[in-house]
Amino acid sequence: MAKQDNKGTDTIVDVQEVYTRTEMFLEKNRKPMIMGLGAVLLLIGGFFAYQFLYKKPKETSAANAIYMADLYSEMDSLEWAVMGHDGAMGYEEIAQNFKGTLVGKRANYWCGVYYRDIKIDYNKALEYFKGADFDDNTVGIAAVGSVGDMYIQLGNIEEGASWLEKAAKQANSSDSRDFTGPYYGLKAAKAFIELNDTKKAANLLEYILDNYDKKTPDGMEAAKLLAFIKYKQ
Repeated sequence: MAKQDNKGTDTIVDVQEVYTRTEMFLEKNRKPMIMGLGAVLLLIGGFFAYQFLYKKPKETSAANAIYMADLYSEMDSLEWAVMGHDGAMGYEEIAQNFKGTLVGKRANYWCGVYYRDIKIDYNKALEYFKGADFDDNTVGIAAVGSVGDMYIQLGNIEEGASWLEKAAKQANSSDSRDFTGPYYGLKAAKAFIELNDTKKAANLLEYILDNYDKKTPDGMEAAKLLAFIKYKQ
């Protein structure tokens, strides 16, 4: 409310009244505010505790555990790398013991490769590729594409096409786009052709031709497939 000062002029706000109302509000809401602040501090404290007392040490332990598995993989002994050898943990055990870590997700990817290429167990490979769900310009995109491949191998073309399209979209905005973009775009287009969804297939092929080198093998194959679709229409 307005109040006159000593000189008789009107002031817009009674400062004392504002202070009094503020004090009353604070007094009335002291307990809820303290509880709210405590909750915020608890959340912040919990976040930092998780990051530095749990997540970071777990990532370090996982990195130490995977050393020998990586070494066996580099030696072209994927069997030892995945199943473990001579007392060293393999990718499969690491994937189970270090779920949620970047190392654990990478272990999942290599288990997927093992069950796809060596054991020819597409259900098991699918399970592991789905566990490799991390953002990465190469392996992460390959994991998404491999999920699509496994669905197609298992006869679920519709689900496979969806995952391959997802891989193509991720690839198109990645640092590895010049290679992975056309590669997964073509795979997705072929899956949609199998489903007789020529509209989606044509969109994927046109994107390849509009955004990538037409003279590469992928570019030339995209042009042939697009011509085939238009001929059939």
